[in-house]
Amino acid sequence: MEDSVKAFTQISDFFEYLGKDFAAKIAASAGIDLDETPTYPFNCSRHYASLIKNANDPEALLRQVLPSKKENETVPGFVDDPVGDLPAGKCDSIIQKYDNRALVVSTSACGVRCRFCFRRNYPFQGVQDIASEVSNWLDVHTDIWEVILSGGDPLMLSPGKFRDLVESIAMHSSVTTLRIHTRLPIMRPDLAMQHFELLRELPARFECVLVTHVNHPDELDEESQMVFGQLKFAGWTLLNQSALLKGVNDSAETLVKLSRRLFEQGVLPYYLHQLDHAKGVAHFEVSDDAARDLIAKIRTKLPGYMVPKLVREIAGEKSKTPV
Repeated sequence: MEDSVKAFTQISDFFEYLGKDFAAKIAASAGIDLDETPTYPFNCSRHYASLIKNANDPEALLRQVLPSKKENETVPGFVDDPVGDLPAGKCDSIIQKYDNRALVVSTSACGVRCRFCFRRNYPFQGVQDIASEVSNWLDVHTDIWEVILSGGDPLMLSPGKFRDLVESIAMHSSVTTLRIHTRLPIMRPDLAMQHFELLRELPARFECVLVTHVNHPDELDEESQMVFGQLKFAGWTLLNQSALLKGVNDSAETLVKLSRRLFEQGVLPYYLHQLDHAKGVAHFEVSDDAARDLIAKIRTKLPGYMVPKLVREIAGEKSKTPV
C-alpha cells in the first residue's frame, strides 16, 4: 500500500516526493504563496501525496494541504472558534450543541492538516482516559441517543483506545446510534482498515453511520473504494460532507463528478458546507450567491438523491442552517 514513510511533516520532503519541478510548477499555477514556516503545522499523508501526484487536477488537492501566507492575514469575522465549540463544551472531550446528541472530541491527530480546518485553533485537551470520561458523562445524560466521534480524526486512535472508547459508549443502552466523522478513507486507508474487525461488529450493536469528508473526485481511488465497500457490506450507512472551497471544488463540473464518484463507491452526498470562518481560511471562501448558483446547476445534472444540501453552521444554532 505505502512504504515506510507514512506522512510528510516537512514541506521539503513532500516536494521531493512529488518531484520538485512538479510541485513548484503546480504551486505556482495554483497561486499559492508558500509559507515554509506555518503557525498551523504542515502534515500530509504519503497516500494523499500520491493522489496529488496522479490527479487530473493536482492544484485542487495541493491547495488543501500546502500552507499559504494568506493564512496569516487578519480578516474581520474570521475567528478562533467559528462554530461555537467552546461554549458548547460539557467536559474536556464532549461538545453538545444539539438535543439528544453529543460529539466526542476523541483526538487532535489527523491523517493530514487541512488548511481550511475549522478546528485549526481549537485547544485540544489531550484527555488521558477519554473512555472513562465519556462513560461517566453518559451515565448522567440518559437522553443522549446518538454519539458522534470526531476530532481530529477518531480513526487515528490506536485500535486499543478506539475499542475502549466504543465499548464505553456501548455500555449505555440509551445510545442507539454511533456516528463517525473521518477523512482516513482518502488520507490513510491503511489506518482506517486497522479498525475493521471492530467496525464490522458494530452494526449489530448500533445504528452505524460513517460520514466521510471528500472535497474533490480525484481524492477517490481503489483504496477508498475498498474501505467504503467493506463498511457498506458490514451494514454501515455511508454519507459524505464536503466543504465548498475556492479553487478546489467551486465548479459545477467538479461537484457533479464528485457526487457521481461518491455514489459509485457506495457513499451518498449529504452536505455541501459553506466555509466555517476560522482564522486563517478566508482565502477559501465562496460567496453564498455563487454557492446557490452551483447547486442550481448541479441539480439539472443529477438526480435529487445525489445533490448535497447546501448548509452552514452558525454558532449557537440548534441545527445546520440551509443557505
